[in-house]
Amino acid sequence: MRMAILVFALCALGITPALADSSTDVGALVGVAAGQHISTGQPATNGIAPAALLEFTERVDGFRLHLEGFPSITASGISSGPFGHSSATISLLDAILEADVLPKSLLRVGGGVQMINLSNFNANDGSTNSTHLSVPIFAIGSTLPLLRDHFAELTLYTLPNVRANLNVFNNAGVAQPTIPEQGAEVYYSAAYGWRHGAMSYLLGLSGLSYHTRNTNDGSLVDRNAGGALTFELRYRFGSMSRP
Repeated sequence: MRMAILVFALCALGITPALADSSTDVGALVGVAAGQHISTGQPATNGIAPAALLEFTERVDGFRLHLEGFPSITASGISSGPFGHSSATISLLDAILEADVLPKSLLRVGGGVQMINLSNFNANDGSTNSTHLSVPIFAIGSTLPLLRDHFAELTLYTLPNVRANLNVFNNAGVAQPTIPEQGAEVYYSAAYGWRHGAMSYLLGLSGLSYHTRNTNDGSLVDRNAGGALTFELRYRFGSMSRP
């Protein structure tokens, strides 16, 4: 699945110059994120960690293909237990296709897929758990023109039906019963941007709320909530007229 998305993106980049009213943005987002993580049988883990995200956006007429993601990153808790510090590791890839409802991306809606790999280490008992998710994602966004070459960008992603199986191992590496989980995720961001030639710069704030529960008994399996201060760079190939 990931390979298919990357191949599609490279093909799209190759045909951009041949299409009317099209452009390609390649960029990166960096930031500082703070939040709380709670996992099964594990105390709350609070932490602050750097964040980074790679982006690819292909625009053709009123359509927008957006890919974003990052490789595995790990955040460790401040407090320790008998087995050291609890930690959480995550990697992510979003692939979203949107269409303009209002001209020039004043309002756009769409959907796609989010893929997440998540693993946790519990310092209290030395156990680990991990899960892989591939779930539908729904998106709504807006790019609002401000003063000359300045703009505001608003984004909302929602995943109302997150389903996965949590694989659990004790401190001896012995597999425990698999936990079926179901939940939801919401991501939102607001950024102020400005353009200089082919470059765009954005300073923003973002937030995330993600939770899943055991579908057998309703108990909490995983809970993540937090926010981030972000700075983003984008370089555009092709038309400069579209947002």
